[in-house]
Amino acid sequence: MAKDVKELLKKYESEGYEETDEIEEKPRTVKGEVSTIREIKREKEVKLDLKDRKILYQLELNARQPSSKIAKKVGLSKEVVNYRIKRLESEEVIKGYYALIDLSKLGYLHFRVYLKLIDSSPKKEKEIIDYLVLCKETSHVADIDGSFDIAFGVAVKNILSFESFYNKFKQNFKEYLGKEQISIFTAVYHFNRSYILDEKIRKTSAGIVGKSNEESYDEADLKILEILTKNSRVPLIDVAEKISMPERTVAFRIKKLEQRKIILGYKPLFNLGKLGFEYYKLDIALRSLSKIKRLTNYAEENPFVIYIDQTIAGSDFEIDVEVKNKTHLFQIIEELKSEFSDIREINYFTLISYNKLVYLPDSDF
Repeated sequence: MAKDVKELLKKYESEGYEETDEIEEKPRTVKGEVSTIREIKREKEVKLDLKDRKILYQLELNARQPSSKIAKKVGLSKEVVNYRIKRLESEEVIKGYYALIDLSKLGYLHFRVYLKLIDSSPKKEKEIIDYLVLCKETSHVADIDGSFDIAFGVAVKNILSFESFYNKFKQNFKEYLGKEQISIFTAVYHFNRSYILDEKIRKTSAGIVGKSNEESYDEADLKILEILTKNSRVPLIDVAEKISMPERTVAFRIKKLEQRKIILGYKPLFNLGKLGFEYYKLDIALRSLSKIKRLTNYAEENPFVIYIDQTIAGSDFEIDVEVKNKTHLFQIIEELKSEFSDIREINYFTLISYNKLVYLPDSDF
């Protein structure tokens, strides 16, 4: 089912959907004033040549691999690769690097909360977001455009900790919460971005976060993980100096964390707009669950599906896509509806901005 990315994009762009770079303003119910969702500002796409894309793809496969290895794979010298990576960073095509961690192996439950606000001014919304950003339990806090206004994640060790966190939050802001949706991530399937290369290439898995038993770990492991989640390309010697541990011991510990799949891989954090892409989340309601396997196969083969989210109390099937534009998005939606008659409804939203994004919760170890 793998298709040439160029052919897919050409097909999507040839369809007759009207494209806009602005979102429709949606008033909220507000005391004394009308609040509107902010306009989504599109990043200007950066012009990239094939060598740039090959470097980006190698970083996507393993952001921790040394420049010398990348150089051999893309047919450039190490010095040129280093120069190009620095340029891509300075142009903010690459915003950072992180280690992909299976939080379930560290004993965490990961909750997701969607909020629709009512009777809230922009000032009050900022107060709510600022509160969530400062909470050590939150993994991400985002403004979104769709049926809800705010999305955030909460990583805790047990359900009582979530209850305590959420009750405290509601004590502060209950009067502004119009609609709430809480779900628990059971697994998130991550895929490598094969679309970066404009050629036929099969999408590969980057790992599955979730559905794992807790592994044993110590404070030194957590210190290493904390460093690598903030910058997965940091040199080994720098990690050793930061935690006052011999370099050889650090290398051994990292290897063990990889072998036990606590660390699933190392990824770049891309600025999608600079790549010419946009993010959308698709929540799919089904008449029955009999086609989940086929839907999963579709998602695994489609180069623009980057995540499959499995949740308790979420949608029947959830995928995250990165597309060229709304035209491209609508084509994927139509493709899904025509191929899967069991689909009852597809809702989607996009991110306006991240206010917080961390890959490892603060620990009281």
